[in-house]
Amino acid sequence: MPIFKVNIKRLLKDKLNLFLAIVLPAIIIVLSVAFASNIESPYKVGIVVEEEDDILKIIKSELQKCFDVVVFSKDKSIVSQMIQTGVDCAIVLDKNIEDAMLSRKNIKLKIYALGKSEAHVYLKEYLTSVFKMILSQNFSSKAELLNVAKSLSTSSPKVISKKLVENSKYISISFASGFFVMSLFWLALNASSVLLKDYHEKVIIRILCSPLSKQNYIFQSILSIFAVTFVQLCLFVGISKYAFNLTFGSNPAIVILVLSLCSFMFVSFSVMFISIVSDIKKLSSLNSMVVTIMCMLGGCYWPLSIMPKFLQKIALIFPTTYAVNLTKNVLTGKSIESMMVDIALVAAFCLFFALAGIKQLSKNVMSKL
Repeated sequence: MPIFKVNIKRLLKDKLNLFLAIVLPAIIIVLSVAFASNIESPYKVGIVVEEEDDILKIIKSELQKCFDVVVFSKDKSIVSQMIQTGVDCAIVLDKNIEDAMLSRKNIKLKIYALGKSEAHVYLKEYLTSVFKMILSQNFSSKAELLNVAKSLSTSSPKVISKKLVENSKYISISFASGFFVMSLFWLALNASSVLLKDYHEKVIIRILCSPLSKQNYIFQSILSIFAVTFVQLCLFVGISKYAFNLTFGSNPAIVILVLSLCSFMFVSFSVMFISIVSDIKKLSSLNSMVVTIMCMLGGCYWPLSIMPKFLQKIALIFPTTYAVNLTKNVLTGKSIESMMVDIALVAAFCLFFALAGIKQLSKNVMSKL
């Protein structure tokens, strides 16, 4: 396989590019996953009590059952206190909560969140469940409300924080997996440029004068691009396993197999993409635009759950959505059976992109020689 060997040498000959494009991203992702896997504390939540009374004390004690609570001063800026203490989010407990419960109206919560953490989502869901439990009881005065709240707080079992810790770890790993998907995608797009270089430098003409067929040339080129991305994912899995003892709860072979499927999907997409562009001068800027848009809408930068509903529906047409799902599921040790739908969709994308890429490459590039 002469084309395969030559392309591998071309893609890996620049040592600095090799380090920046393959080795460094793998190391950063491993460190991110290792850090996320060692998370043992629940979400850190700041609370501001504007006027402390018995009801708000009970709510505060309920929060302490499953959150690491930091009490903020009501006289200082909430945002500055969040930055100084490093909390995931903050909530204001005021008299309106008690008044809303007494009048059985919707309780409006003042929650502040910084960064990408979903702690505010879990905080809101948890408090909503507490309020629903209180409002399901019979009371008509503040004294009766207080008795109901005390009774429920005393009799209800302590909320186990394990679920929230798992959610925190899952979110941290999901960001690492999003970066990993983006890295694979970027590497595949950049590596596929060797095909256009061969075309513009008329190397293909000399190659096709040999007994090598167009289909064989394209096949070996795709295989060489995939081999480069495979090196990165093997580095990632190898460093994770032998340097940080991370097994992801799965057989390493399964992890490599699932990630390889995602990698091949991006390689196939890259071949299809360059066959459409076929202009090496435009390729660099278009690569950046494609990676940014597809990763942004595919859940690489932030969870899809925080996006508007219409964008969540649009995200379903992007292959990055399913690649991110597969990556974070395999990194969090989910069973292969639970990932079969995403695996089937990624495999379908692989087949479509590969066939479309080969056809378009033969039509738009090879036919012009």
